[in-house]
Amino acid sequence: RLIGRGDEGTVTARVARNSIAPIALNLFNRGIDFAFALVMLRVLGPEGSGIYTYVVVIFGWFDIVTNFGLNLYLIRETARDRTKAAFLLANTSALRLGLVGLCIPLVLAFVGARQSLIADPLSAEALTALALLYIGLIPGTINTGLAALFYGFERIEVPSAVATLTTIIGAVMRLGALLLGFGVVGLAAVSIAANLITLAALAWTARSLLAAGLRGAAVRLDVMRRMVTESAPLMLNHLLATIFFQIDIVLIEAFHGERMVGQYGVAYKWLLALNIIPSFFTQAMLPVMSRQARENRDGFRRAYLFSIKLLLTLAIPVAVIFTFAAETLTAILGGAAFLPDGAIATQLMIWSIPIGWMNSLTQYALVALDMQRRITWAFVAAVGFNIVTNLIFVPQYGYQAAAITTILSELVLFIFFARLMVIGIGSVSWFRVTWRAGAAGALMIGSAALASMLHPLIGLVIGCGVYAAAVIGLRVFSSEEIERGVTLLPVRVREPIRRALRTA
Repeated sequence: RLIGRGDEGTVTARVARNSIAPIALNLFNRGIDFAFALVMLRVLGPEGSGIYTYVVVIFGWFDIVTNFGLNLYLIRETARDRTKAAFLLANTSALRLGLVGLCIPLVLAFVGARQSLIADPLSAEALTALALLYIGLIPGTINTGLAALFYGFERIEVPSAVATLTTIIGAVMRLGALLLGFGVVGLAAVSIAANLITLAALAWTARSLLAAGLRGAAVRLDVMRRMVTESAPLMLNHLLATIFFQIDIVLIEAFHGERMVGQYGVAYKWLLALNIIPSFFTQAMLPVMSRQARENRDGFRRAYLFSIKLLLTLAIPVAVIFTFAAETLTAILGGAAFLPDGAIATQLMIWSIPIGWMNSLTQYALVALDMQRRITWAFVAAVGFNIVTNLIFVPQYGYQAAAITTILSELVLFIFFARLMVIGIGSVSWFRVTWRAGAAGALMIGSAALASMLHPLIGLVIGCGVYAAAVIGLRVFSSEEIERGVTLLPVRVREPIRRALRTA
């Protein structure tokens, strides 16, 4: 067992339970998705995969609008008062379904504008796939609310386990659709069936959480109006954050076509897989940070800065490994048809994750501080920078410009987020927080580059060893932070780790 009984009430133990197991399950899910992607990318090729990537991006924007920030709202409010769980779920679900209907004219308007303004209109295949994905929103948006309910109860392992089940079933169904020749349309149709299976599983497992409050779970318009008012900034922030990350896909498709989108999409697949780590860690932290923001602001500051260091210290070696192994990783995932452009895109895009992971945590920290309205302006600035820079450079330089712009946009967003965090936790010396991890990363790059002259694999092994030694030698984490981190480990290995760290 990872967490002893005596540890279950501690903040760190709750974070461990709510992040380690879900991350493990979702890494397994991502492994299944990648196994499927090995087939999908080879069957569809760069152009077909580019069509599917583009359609999924556009669908994702409308998915965010229909969910309207209610996911974070439901997690936060359920964590604060669990007796209202059924009431909150009923009203958020009713609001989500209403928004699905209201957004249909927006979808039609977007499609009409896209077909008339861009020289090469979307194919019938792409339009059909988009329509099927949107139909899948009906069960899908309820699934989102049910998953958020478990997050609010700090039982994140439940939706993660359900996601694993449906990922396995969905992968088999999608594989069948591809092998039968249904292509992009078949993949979109399978998403409806997968959402229905997920809905049945989540609804069944959520019964015990909802039973006590079902009698008072009436839908009330005044409550939904209040939810709209409070959640609108969350929705806008989420939409801006997604546009911030994905607008380059839309612009590359407009200026260079679906083939380049497919090649660039290989890098996106790697980033999306890796972003499971900060996503689930920060969502596990949200209920904890929501309470600390009200009850223990000093504890909130310590937990936030420790989490920043932890994510940065993990992101840096991941970025280095992907930089050196990008060609091999791209060949494994997509095959020769995606080389060399897919590898170059991966080498560039991967360096967005050190800052991006810090931004992911900081966004949730600001939500816990009830500063979501101020976050909006940070995203407006970052998205504006992203769009303008991409419009200037993507027409001439393509995906290379888009990848570099992503890194610079993350930096712009971090600057605005850091200024907002001063209001919540006071001034922070970001150089002191980050320089040791950065120095360890520089040593890793240098040692890996030198050792790679012998063999690339030897270079990565030596680089990882040097990085680990540098993290310990440079004392990236304070003794208090080390103790907090050690409590995340299995009970039986805590003392040996403590002794080893004291010796070091």
